[in-house]
Amino acid sequence: MLVAICDDDKFFREELRSILFAYKAERRLHIDVYLYDSGEALLADRKAFDIVFLDYQMPGMDGMEAARELRKRNLTCSIVFVTSYPEFVYEAFEVQPYRFFCKPIAQEQISTLITGFIREQKLLAPITVMVDSEQVVIPSKDILYVEGNGKYCIIRTVDETYNCSKTLAQARELLPQHCFYRAHKSYVVNL
Repeated sequence: MLVAICDDDKFFREELRSILFAYKAERRLHIDVYLYDSGEALLADRKAFDIVFLDYQMPGMDGMEAARELRKRNLTCSIVFVTSYPEFVYEAFEVQPYRFFCKPIAQEQISTLITGFIREQKLLAPITVMVDSEQVVIPSKDILYVEGNGKYCIIRTVDETYNCSKTLAQARELLPQHCFYRAHKSYVVNL
């Protein structure tokens, strides 16, 4: 999972990153966190973030302007506004934020947010593959692991085994990155 924290307060950025790293270690998840001190710096980076924690009030481009630009670029990015200005909540609806938090933010709030985000992404992330000239939809939550087999791969679920016409690398691109990990050159496992 790719997470951006965009806030002009260095202490807040570091504190939020520490909370995310503690959650990452506790749950054994793959979370990359990138820090930005302005909306311009965030937008200069072209990464496709899963979650962006965004302060509303910053020098130069404010959080709302940055959110509008993010929406133009990536409709699937989940924006979480973190601000000291609760009256801004109604304006925030314009960019369809995922959540809105008032500072200071508690570790429990972040844990609940990330857990809910992961659950929603798992539910929304079935993969569609060709098996014996037929399209098969497989819920990613049911996949135990994917095994590379030359130009093909084998997808093992709780109940079934599918011989897929995709390579391991192609199948991995379809899977939610926050819960699948390439443990070996021939295996991608569901954490």
